[in-house]
Formats: sequence, C-alpha cells, structure tokens
Amino acid sequence: MVVLVVVSFLLLICNLFSSVTSNDKSWLTKYPAAYTPRNRVMGMILAFNYDHIDPLMLIMGQYQSMCEGGWYPTVVVFTTVEWSLQMKSYIKQKTYCQRINGSVPVIVDVHPQSIGFALGAEHRKFMGHEMNNHDVFIYHEDDIIFKHSHLVAYLAESKMLRLSLKDNSWSNYCIGFQRYRRLPRGAPHHANNYGEQDIYEQDLMEETPNFRPMCIENSPYLAVEGNIHQGMWVLTKEHVDILQEKCGFLNQSSPSREYMSSFSLFYTKKYHCSLMKILPGARLTTFVIHHYYQQRHVSWYPVFQSDENIRAGYHYYAQPKVKVDMPACWTSIVTSALAEQYPPLLSNV
Repeated sequence: MVVLVVVSFLLLICNLFSSVTSNDKSWLTKYPAAYTPRNRVMGMILAFNYDHIDPLMLIMGQYQSMCEGGWYPTVVVFTTVEWSLQMKSYIKQKTYCQRINGSVPVIVDVHPQSIGFALGAEHRKFMGHEMNNHDVFIYHEDDIIFKHSHLVAYLAESKMLRLSLKDNSWSNYCIGFQRYRRLPRGAPHHANNYGEQDIYEQDLMEETPNFRPMCIENSPYLAVEGNIHQGMWVLTKEHVDILQEKCGFLNQSSPSREYMSSFSLFYTKKYHCSLMKILPGARLTTFVIHHYYQQRHVSWYPVFQSDENIRAGYHYYAQPKVKVDMPACWTSIVTSALAEQYPPLLSNV
C-alpha cells in the first residue's frame, strides 16, 4: 500500500513537471524585441574585399533602419582588406542613427588574403566571444540583402511557431529564406512594350527546391527540401545555445561558404544540425531574400507566380499546372487564393 502511494505521488509530480515545462511561457519575457533591453542584434557579413560594395552599402542601410526601428545592431565585417580611417568615417556617416544620436557600431575583422574561402568560418569563432552580448545573430554574404523587415518577420513567425507547440520541438525547425535574383528594367529578354507580366517576372527564384506543404499544429508551412542553400541564416541566442549543445554549432568550420551559411544548419548528416527549413505557408514572398547580382543560371520561375501557384494548391512552377494534394490546414489558404485568382473556377473545385 505504501509503495502504491509513493508511486502515485511520483507520477503526480512527473505529470505536474511535464505540464509546467510544456506550457512554460517564461521564455517570452526573454524573447528579442525592439525598444526593450532584448534588442541587441549582431550582424555578421562575409565581405572578402570591396568588389561587392554596392550591395554592402544597401545592407549597411538596413542595419541603420533596424537601429531607427528600436533595435541596437552591431555589424561585424569579415574581410581581407584593411579599412582606412577615411573608409571607416564614411561608413560611420552612412550608418548614423537618429534614435540613438550616433552611428551603428561597425567592427572590421581583417584576415590575411591567404585565408581564402575559409574566411566564411571565422564568424563562428567570433560569436563564441559574443554570445552573452547579443539577443539575435545574423550571418550573410555581402550580396545577400537581409532587410529590417526580414528580422521582424523572422522573429514574429518563430514566436508563433513556438507558441503553437506544447514541447521543445520548436528548436528542430528553422524559419528560412528563399533566394531570388532580380532582372532590372531593360534586361535583354524584355520586350519593347514593357507591361505587367514583365514586372512580375523581374524577381526570379534562384534555386528550385522541393516545397512540400505541411502542417505544424494545424498551421500551414512549406518544408524546403532538396536545394536549401540561402547564403545566410538568422537565429536567436537561445536557439544558438541549443544548437551548440546539439551539434557544436559554434565549433563548425569549413572552407565551403555554402556549408557555413546553409548546409551546416539544414543537412541531416554528421557535423550538421539537421534542422528542418520551413517557410510560412501564406507568406512565401515575405521570406524571399535578394541575391544582388544578376547571374545567367537563374531560373525563370517568377517569385510572385510561384507564390500564387502554391497558395492556390498547384505545383509552384509546373506547366501546365499540376494540382498538389494539400494538407487540411491549407484549405482556407487555397480557397481564398482560388477565389482571388480564378473566381469562375471556384464552383468547380
């Protein structure tokens, strides 16, 4: 009898502990947010030299925008070029933030040119000394235009994902981004009579991954499979801490830029973190990221049309259109998209 009472008591304690841990919302008080003490952002940029100065200056403008929007960013540029005092003064003037009456702090971390592509691994070492000084970490190459709006969207969607789950499985997912290239007005393929279709076709998907519609706690997402390269990542400090325990994130090192910016997070193999890359189902366009320079191997699948096709329940680029078996949580998105895009067809769906 005594044994039964003890066992029952222990089971009760275990159930209570499980309930507390699964429904614990204390992390919300520590979650990164603008205009709070949890607004510290570290942006780490791989910039071998000045060859990509045009997109680099656009990126600097985005960190300036973050500052004006209630964040406190610090930018670290990993390079093989010594910046002169005049260059540093130039960047200081360009990143002046009215809100703090000062410039965004910019650290230039210079390495010998002999380091080559291994420069892409230096940010993990740098992070190891900065983990307690920042709430969000961003890494990207100098022609990947990470925007203020990307930061806001990533944190909002990551919070909603975590709130929807009753356990710690949120850390096995990562809200990702899809790269695109942009063809400017006047590109050779455009007709003389520039019209709306040409506008839609300016932003073109760079990779053609497999987008698999899925549900996480009845919320619609796209699991990104196949080509998951995105040239960047963004993680909260808490997520980095978890990944350090799981896969030695801060100790990962490779001369492969693709490994350091994407594969180390998403591939499911040894020396990788095996995160599932996901995109919010209704907001693909929000989570595309501009790869600045034009390139001949870019696909000819417009971002906008791909987004429209997915939301309407079609394969994102197949022609003629191919229906996809959409999970139940996608029903409202598909119904709304069909009503917007194909009103006469809705009654036949």
